[in-house]
Amino acid sequence: MFLNDEELLELTGKQRARSQQKALNRMGITFRVRADGKTLVLKETIHQVFAVKQSTQPKREFTMNLENA
Repeated sequence: MFLNDEELLELTGKQRARSQQKALNRMGITFRVRADGKTLVLKETIHQVFAVKQSTQPKREFTMNLENA
């Protein structure tokens, strides 16, 4: 559901919650702060942020016509 402490450290490179929050803001990643100050990031958010967009258009292939060469 949420990133654990190790995952947050790996993502942000920061150990302290406030520093993590600043790093997440710079990366444009949505997060929430618990009442105790802990940073919460949904794993789904990370998947969406780092997902590679798939093209909906079919891939065009190039073929050479050598009949009249």
